Amino acid sequence: MDKASIFKDRLNKNYEVRKFTLPNLKEGSIIEIKYSFNSPYPYDLRSWDFQGEYPVLWSEYQVTIPSVYDFVTLSQGYTPYKIDEASTGFQMYNITDGSLSSTRSENYSFNSPTVTHTWAMENVPALKKESFTTTIDNHVSKIAFQLSKIKYPNSPEKNVMSNWNQVSEELLKDEDFGASITKNASWWNDEVNKITAGAATPLESARKIFEYVRDNISCTNYSAKYLSNPLKKVYQSKNGNVADVNLLLTTLLKNKGFEAYPVLLSTRDHGKALEMYPILEKLNYVITKVIINDKSYLLDASQSKLGFGHLDLDCYNGYARVIDKDLPELINLSADSIRENKLTTVFITNDEKGGLTGTVTSNLGSYESNKLRQKLAKTSTQDYFKEVRKQYSFDVAMSNEVIDSLAVYEEPVAVKYDIKFQPEEEMIYLNPIFGEAYKENPFKAAERLYPVEMPYAVSENFTLRMEIPKGYKIEELPKSSKVKFNEDEGIFEYLVAKDDTSIQLRSTLKLNKATFFPEDYQSLRDFFTYVVKKHSEQIVLKKIKS
Repeated sequence: MDKASIFKDRLNKNYEVRKFTLPNLKEGSIIEIKYSFNSPYPYDLRSWDFQGEYPVLWSEYQVTIPSVYDFVTLSQGYTPYKIDEASTGFQMYNITDGSLSSTRSENYSFNSPTVTHTWAMENVPALKKESFTTTIDNHVSKIAFQLSKIKYPNSPEKNVMSNWNQVSEELLKDEDFGASITKNASWWNDEVNKITAGAATPLESARKIFEYVRDNISCTNYSAKYLSNPLKKVYQSKNGNVADVNLLLTTLLKNKGFEAYPVLLSTRDHGKALEMYPILEKLNYVITKVIINDKSYLLDASQSKLGFGHLDLDCYNGYARVIDKDLPELINLSADSIRENKLTTVFITNDEKGGLTGTVTSNLGSYESNKLRQKLAKTSTQDYFKEVRKQYSFDVAMSNEVIDSLAVYEEPVAVKYDIKFQPEEEMIYLNPIFGEAYKENPFKAAERLYPVEMPYAVSENFTLRMEIPKGYKIEELPKSSKVKFNEDEGIFEYLVAKDDTSIQLRSTLKLNKATFFPEDYQSLRDFFTYVVKKHSEQIVLKKIKS
């Protein structure tokens, strides 16, 4: 590349962009870029991504840091370093620092020991988003830095990175976060008394406050940690971002005398928050913690279909932090900590007209229930059951369709309906799992370079009891089988039995955790390949010749 191929574009008085062209670039070409970056800002030591959407033959990053600056180094990813080494040196520095005083800058001239650190990776594979991924940014091989302390010669040491007690205290004084929570605003008294009128217990009062905020304040932005407006305006305008909604909820609960706290977290698509270091840029969501009769509840009033004590799946992304200057505790919100239970039962009997009638009942898990509630807010129950009917591979009539607990957000939903079909063919091929079968493997890639991040652990049970149709006999049945995944991390059971008049079948799929490391990927993929294969097997019935 010659200098004529490099261009400068000025964005504003402070920034310019360097651009370059590669006119001789061809398929198969290797692009090699090397540059130095000099910044006058010690607080902003540039991070470096070794990995991206294209494969990289060699990626190297070198930084020289004087001993006056103490950085926390944050490394992530699964590609090992080819080079990870440091060397010491000595260098003269002239520094003007305006961060230590609000009225003047301090000038320093000194010789300082330095550490030059070099990191390099070789043959770094491309990283592409696969199924069951929170955000690909969590897994890119990269290195980042956070300034922790400054120690200039003959000056006191300055802690740049605060601890969580200090950060919590500052947030609770911040007008854009917690200042309104701690203020004794008498304006709220009448409003809270109206909301909680008729409540007989503290728990009932808290529920009324939660339900009022959830049902009356619309959330306009689900990624925010600061107020967009004063809480009184949020209350009057009936809308706001997730911080507005849940900080309002916290305020109303505290006004009623409850011990309530805001809680900060990072949602799944925003990336992992750091457990130890109070880096607020890593956090983007606010929920509420309330203590009632010595029991803690986590609340989110920004989601219109969530019940009291329930959180959206996006909140389960590691750890959350209670904002309390005395005890800013960590709360475990890992996906491994929740389990989704589903139970489906099917009973089919012969009717008086030579047909088969049956009852199907599905008790959904909490999150599948929430998903169904969200869906039915946009479509009708009739349209939903039309979709259910399409899942059957044969012609079936459905009746008596019912969805229980649809408006009781704390309870799981139960879907019930009756089916009727008329066997007439010489041979009947029947998939006994019906619409509940796994039809394809969710893990399609041949390999995976980062963990599988399922939204929850699962326990799915399907039970069938079916009378053999009159005039038919069993020609072929699937065989029973049992497969364990990593000994105690999961199990798949497919049990089939028969007698003279009926067929019984039970399918059980359990995964005891939600997150699986790359080394488990092939086993997990093979496990689901087997599930799909068994769920595709059919019962074959043959008409008895008279």
